[in-house]
Formats: sequence, structure tokens, C-alpha cells
Amino acid sequence: MGSIATDKAFPFTEARIEEAIRRVAAGDVPTDGEGRRLWRDSGSPHGLYLRASASGGTYYRIHKVKGRKIKTRIGDALTMRVTKAREAALKLAGGDESAAAKPMRVRTDGMTIKTAWAAYIADIRNGDFVAGRKPPAESTITSYEELFEPHVGKPYGSKSLHFLAQMVPELHRKLRGKPATANRLVQVIRNLFTHAARTGNWDRPNPTLDPVTGRGIKKYTVPSRERHLTTAEASRVLAYAMKEPQPWQDFWRLLILTGVRASTLREMKWAHLDLREIESSWSVPTTKNGDPQLVPLTDTAAAILRERLAAAPKHAGKSKHKGKPVSEWVFPMRDDPKACIADLDHAWARVKEGAPLDGVRIHDLRRTAGSWATQGGAPLPAVGKLLGHRSHNSTAVYARADITAARAAAEIVEARLQEAGARK
Repeated sequence: MGSIATDKAFPFTEARIEEAIRRVAAGDVPTDGEGRRLWRDSGSPHGLYLRASASGGTYYRIHKVKGRKIKTRIGDALTMRVTKAREAALKLAGGDESAAAKPMRVRTDGMTIKTAWAAYIADIRNGDFVAGRKPPAESTITSYEELFEPHVGKPYGSKSLHFLAQMVPELHRKLRGKPATANRLVQVIRNLFTHAARTGNWDRPNPTLDPVTGRGIKKYTVPSRERHLTTAEASRVLAYAMKEPQPWQDFWRLLILTGVRASTLREMKWAHLDLREIESSWSVPTTKNGDPQLVPLTDTAAAILRERLAAAPKHAGKSKHKGKPVSEWVFPMRDDPKACIADLDHAWARVKEGAPLDGVRIHDLRRTAGSWATQGGAPLPAVGKLLGHRSHNSTAVYARADITAARAAAEIVEARLQEAGARK
């Protein structure tokens, strides 16, 4: 077919049509701003065109009438034979409008998006449905909800799954300016349709998968980031944090001091803390990589946690829990002590506006801890241990010894944070 990346026309065959659609889905050829590419059938004199996108391909007859372009849809390029498409283009050229495809109608029957989503979330929470290798953490499920609701649930929740299936490519394109969000939303929608299929509520192909290759919609490239806070920025964060109500005053300081992920800190429990005066630590049962982690707590971090423990509501009476915190969480919800805090994104948005900060994400506070420790002279293995990075070379013996080096790295971060706090 020559170079499909530059050709505007080629003689259509089933094999070449499939190749063209496959290469558009893979991102191997240039497309327009909507992620589509148009080719003309050089084997037909009647204006037959193929419009390909990540979701498939469609045949059209395109011609001009008094300088105005007229486009008539003929059919699905993956199910219609080329000979039939050419016959339809010929009939349309002769004025036979019956050769045009019937108007596309989105089915409204079946389960609604809102109902399917509620069933999906319920089953991943109780463990009846697992899309990956292991059940997701509660923080991950919460992030699914926070992502799905504004982009799909709120605007389209009352519509059918058939409607959502048609909308997937458009949703992906609309978020191309936020590549990480776009890629993650498509993955969540894929899991939703997989769950619907397993529970008998969806009997069609998964709309997030290419019908030709079976691969998922091509992900947008997420630019690598090396962002961390400067001392001046950290100073502004600390100054603004002290204007926030608790627990956010303590949360943002501990996030930098410990170097953990925000989702890990919000799920901190009293039972996992060792707040001795010397060498305090925090045992995280499971991290994102599936491993446990022993986080060294500097004097400042331990002091913050001891103050929180002293101020936490305690059980009264003669029960065995007398004197222990009412909530197992270090950062409980104000109105529901049985749950840990949520809405991290909203709280961080206030910090970014109040500090102010430009182009900084919550996860960059974790990068800040690692960067400061490295700048302060901590060896890379110690920084890796502090941040909980998986090491395939360490044995159990080395892992126990590494906590000392990790503590030294944490103390470098502590000193830098104190320096930031002293700035005016």
C-alpha cells in the first residue's frame, strides 16, 4: 500500500483495511485532533472513504455539491465487505439514498451506568470481583470513585451501558490534555465492563479493547516528572498548613517527614505505631508494591503523633479498651471515626492555592523527601529503604540493618523541613 503514514489513498481490501485500523489504534500513523485518519479508496471512482480511529473504522461516501462537502455513512468497515461498500458508493452516486446506512441508534435497554457501577464497587469491596492480581486497597477503590464520578457517573449515570460503550473513545480524547487521568479512566471503565460481562449484564465486546488486535486503547504518553519542593516552597506549605484545621496541619508535615504515599499515611493505624522515646517507628503492613515496610519516625514525627494520641478521644468505663483511642485510625473522619479521612485532592487543592504552588502534586511531597535526603548525602540504598522501594538484592538480615541508614536519611529530611519552617 506504499507508506500508510503518508498516503491519502490506496486500493481498499479487507486485509489493508484491517491494517489501517490497527495502525491507527497503535498510534503508528498521524491522526487529526480527534484521533482519526481518513483514506480514499483509489480502487473506486465514486468517493468511497475509510475513517479509522482507535475504536474501529467506518465507510463513507464523500463528495462535493456546489463547493460543500457531503458525507454519507455507509457502514462498519470491520463487518462490511469492500465489494459491498463499493456497491453502496455507486448507488449513492446514482442517487439511490437507500444505500446509506441507517441512522446510528444507541440502545437504551439494559442496566444503567449508575447501577452497573454500584454493583462493581460493591463486589470489589467485598472481594467477589478482582480485576488484577490482587484485591485493591480501600484507598485505590476511593480513587476509582473520585475519578469515575465527575467524568462518567454525574453526567451520564442514568444512561445505559450501551451509551457508555459508544462514549469511550470520546471520553479518552477529551482528557488527552491530562494523559494520566485519561489512561486511568479507560482502565476503570474496562474493569466495569469486565464485571458487567461476568455478572451477565453485558454480552457485547468490551468497548475499551480494539476489535481487531484485542489490545486496549492506546495510552497517552505521560511525561516523566522530577518535581520536588524547594525550601522556599516547603516553607509556604508549612505556613499555610498551620492555618488549616486538624488533622491537615499534622498530615502535610508527616507526609514530608515520612516520605510515604498520601494514601498510605491516611490509612495509618495506632496499632502499627511504636512511639518509644528512642527509635520510634511505623510498621506498614502492605505497601503499593505488596511488601511490608518499616518506616523510621524522626523525633519531630514521633512528637506530632504522641500529641495526636494524647488528644484522641479514648474509651471510658471498665472495658478492656479503657484508655485506648476510640478510633483505630490516626486520621479518622470527623463525623465517622470508623473511617479514615478522604478527599485528599480537595485538601491539597487548598494548599496549592493558599501556599501558593505551581505544578506540584501530592506525590511530589514524596519525591521531596527522597530528593532532600539525597542532597543531604544519604546513600541511594538508604533513600530507597526510606521510601519503601523494593530491592531484589537485600536479604532479611540486610533489611533489618537498613532501618538505621533509613533513619539517618529521614533525619536529613527532618533537618531540611525544620529549616523551611524557620524561614519567614
